[in-house]
Amino acid sequence: YSIMMKNVINSDQDKSYGQLMMMKNFRPRSFSICPLEISDDGNKTITKELIIARFDLNTKITIDLVNLHLHNDRSHNGNEKRCQALENLFKKMKTNNYMLIGDFNFGDYDLKEQNILSTYENEVHDLWKDIYHLDQNPGFTFDPSTNLFARITSDSQINRRLDRYLLHTLDNLSYSIEHLSMIGIETIPIDPLDIDNNQRINQSDHYALQLIISFRTRSISHRSALVILPTINQWSIIDSYREQYDPSFNRWPPHINLLWPFFDITDCQDDQENILLPLRLLLSQYSSFSVEINEIDSFIENHISFMKLNEQSTKYVKQLHEQLKKLFPQCSKNNRYSYNPSMIIAQFDNQEKRNEAKSSLVLNESFEFPVEYIYILQRSHDNDTTPFHITYQLPLGPILQPINSKQLNCVDIKLQQFFQTMNLYETSESYKRKQDKFDKLSSCFEQMFNQDTLYCFTHSFLPYGSFRIGINGEDLDTIFVLHELKSRNKETSFDETFHQLKHNSTALTNHIVNLLITQIEGNLKNEIVYYRKIEALFPIILILFNDQTKVEIFVQIKTNNTQDVQDNSNLYSNIHKPMIGVHETEYLFVHVRSPPIFQHLLTYIRAWAQRVGLYGRAYGYLSGYSWAILCAHICHTFLSPIKSLSSIEHFSIDEFFSLVQQFFTTFAKFNWLSQSFRLYPKSYKQKTLSGKSSAHHRGAMRIISPSPPYNNTGRSTINSTRDFIIQGFQRVLQLFDTINTITLEDKINALKQILELNNDFPNEKTKSLVQLTLTSVNSSELDEWIGWMKSRLAHFINDCEEECHLVIQTQNSIEYRLNNTEALYSIAFQLDPQTLIQHRNFSYWLNQFLDQFNVYPNRKETMKITHKIISIHDWKLERMQPKPQRIRK
Repeated sequence: YSIMMKNVINSDQDKSYGQLMMMKNFRPRSFSICPLEISDDGNKTITKELIIARFDLNTKITIDLVNLHLHNDRSHNGNEKRCQALENLFKKMKTNNYMLIGDFNFGDYDLKEQNILSTYENEVHDLWKDIYHLDQNPGFTFDPSTNLFARITSDSQINRRLDRYLLHTLDNLSYSIEHLSMIGIETIPIDPLDIDNNQRINQSDHYALQLIISFRTRSISHRSALVILPTINQWSIIDSYREQYDPSFNRWPPHINLLWPFFDITDCQDDQENILLPLRLLLSQYSSFSVEINEIDSFIENHISFMKLNEQSTKYVKQLHEQLKKLFPQCSKNNRYSYNPSMIIAQFDNQEKRNEAKSSLVLNESFEFPVEYIYILQRSHDNDTTPFHITYQLPLGPILQPINSKQLNCVDIKLQQFFQTMNLYETSESYKRKQDKFDKLSSCFEQMFNQDTLYCFTHSFLPYGSFRIGINGEDLDTIFVLHELKSRNKETSFDETFHQLKHNSTALTNHIVNLLITQIEGNLKNEIVYYRKIEALFPIILILFNDQTKVEIFVQIKTNNTQDVQDNSNLYSNIHKPMIGVHETEYLFVHVRSPPIFQHLLTYIRAWAQRVGLYGRAYGYLSGYSWAILCAHICHTFLSPIKSLSSIEHFSIDEFFSLVQQFFTTFAKFNWLSQSFRLYPKSYKQKTLSGKSSAHHRGAMRIISPSPPYNNTGRSTINSTRDFIIQGFQRVLQLFDTINTITLEDKINALKQILELNNDFPNEKTKSLVQLTLTSVNSSELDEWIGWMKSRLAHFINDCEEECHLVIQTQNSIEYRLNNTEALYSIAFQLDPQTLIQHRNFSYWLNQFLDQFNVYPNRKETMKITHKIISIHDWKLERMQPKPQRIRK
């Protein structure tokens, strides 16, 4: 089927211009050819048209494909006409379900048009940018550098992404992109009849785009609700009324509706990306709070009695509800009444029955409960009598509550006791120290950067890593992000300086880092042992406080360049432009279904990996985030259905043991040699990632981040360390085969024995060691020296494996001696010392590694390094002799 503009076939000119749409095996329900309006002035001549074709997706839902060709730069005021055409289209389209396709005639460097798109960025999605990082795949459909036809027709010879798919946010409809790529890049013979003529040319001056997209109806159902649940310790008060007077007592738990009806969550990619993740990002901006219930009231018109929130609680819940309505307007279209947060406890057939029970519906004493999570409840589609169950437990606030024995809605008391016995919980003192440092740094930066000192920029200071996840970590990892806002008329002195440095990213970043360091020194000098700047992909400020709390601050600057013209002040609007460590963690929170259970599993697995020597990116093993991805998969896949809040609070040793067993079974049997592990497998990602990101392909274990640009979080691993990790999984399975795991005591014993497995360094197959000894005048200088060693280590172990073809085992900790002024670090090899010394390639790469210490720009005379190659036997003998106390870190 074809839709063709009449001037394509009726033109009297030698060349015909116009557009057409061609379809195979399906036809549109209707179509129209409309003028492309570039002005509200009806008297102006229309020179361009567009094709709108409407297609049925099912009997009730349609989508309009709008084929257009905007004015090019050769037209008078071409960019103004393009901007006006876009504005008119976005304002006047009478349906939400539409996609603009065609030649837009502007690229990512055309700021006026990009500003129009940024205005509508929450409604209109550029599909190429949804999938690809423009730095890695700019999508130049007009590319004079590779396309001879484009070179002939181009005036400027500038590569540009002129052709696009722009999809408007769909009503009750979700989509998944199966494939998106450029096609038609092959050349054809200029004269196919002349076999002696080898000249070739491209088929068009534009490359074509091919999109394969699937649409799915997004159902909103009364069998799904977004709610607040009171903590279980208050259920007895609430249920004393509900059991007697509420006919839905067996179907609903005590709850306060936030949105009902809500989306049917079917555990698909779209649910996580377009419902759960935006929801979590919104909730991350709301701190946990308390709800106080102070009386019982009634809705007279429908004979319902409810527990009423006090004024402050009502105000807070209403504010949250308003933001949820803005995020999901589809879920509140049919609400006839204004929102009044309440907890229903009684429903009557008529006024008479309500009056009979009125004397019993009195609250003798007010009560309150904390709200740390929001819940998605669902029930079966085929049976309305089935009770609602918890589908997802989503935390409030930027960080998860730390797991400990006092946490509400956490896990069974026996599991908590096991964690206490094995010293797996972080002490409250340790957590408070980190929280205190984070609060002080936040206040410190807020003094310098605020609404009075910045008009054109804003800043975020956020935790990530173990502190954000709420588990015990060695350091406090944070990120400082400076965002440029849309253009403002006024500028402060800070704004003016930042704008002057904007086009020199290195100078701007260094300026910001120096400002932060000056502010830290001025405010916290008496509390700090030392601080220093570390050059990396993103600059890092490392701080050691007097109480030995170590804080790392990553600094990231996000300016309005040609590919990112938007207001970056809102975390939700930034989802496709991740902050280091922050967005990756948010993906995990929505994937795991129940964060407290995930926190316990991750804490346990991390402890095992650290104790057996398989933890640490710097040493060629897996980072904390890689282990978190693996644990998130186990929770999502194997966690039993959460029937009620008590299922979480009473999560038992038996259930926890089952998850641990599934963890080791799953990853001991996974084909790490040839497969990549992903939380969100999707065909288009497998296609588009190949050849696009070097970080995706590096590493012997490929554990892909669920957050764009989908880098490999296991990229530090080499074949040798991968094999040791797999052997670690298999050791636990062998342990399961040799012990009983039937009774509760058996399982507690098994969990204990897993954590007591010995560190296998050096492995029995290794025969020699390279031992490095680093010395310095004090502990802070030694830490700096060790930091440089760690930053060089990955290259060396890769060279040992790739260039020397050696099997190696790295130690995953540093041994400190002599009051932390001397440190030992070792790498084990399967060759004996003599053979290793005579290995020519190895000697070359070892010297290359050692030479790196001589080029450290901040090296002082007191920073020294020595090395020796010894046998495993001699190494063990040395350790048996009395030595100064060694501390592993």
